Amino acid sequence: MPRRLWDGLVAQLHARTGGETHESGAFLLGQMTEHGRRVSEVLYFDDLHPDVHARGVVDLPAAAFHRLWAIVRERGMQVVGDMHVHPHSARQSRIDRQNPLIAMRGHVAIILPNFARPRIRRWSVGVYVYEGDHQWQAVGGCGHRFLVLEDDHE
Repeated sequence: MPRRLWDGLVAQLHARTGGETHESGAFLLGQMTEHGRRVSEVLYFDDLHPDVHARGVVDLPAAAFHRLWAIVRERGMQVVGDMHVHPHSARQSRIDRQNPLIAMRGHVAIILPNFARPRIRRWSVGVYVYEGDHQWQAVGGCGHRFLVLEDDHE
């Protein structure tokens, strides 16, 4: 992921927590390549549906997914992952484990701790790969080189 995109994403996720009163999140759009997932755009949950955080946690209704798939088709992209924030640690909650946003084997969910309050250390980020049947593999943050930030090339 380009560093500038990462920095903007983290800042926006923190800003969208309503003063740290609820979670926020986004879908990561891009392409699957032979070198892995390449993130080039971000689509915030609350841009898909305004009431997504009404319960304090991420709750995307069917209408949000309908809009997501229309945007993905229109832009010729793929959903390569999702990211959301937690109030404290980056561990998956029971709700996260039981309700993958994209229930496809290989989907990546990233969790940022502390409402994405600056400064996020990559080692503190939770990265989880969906294995199907509500099973996930925790692959960590930068320690496993799963989350790579690239310098921007302009």
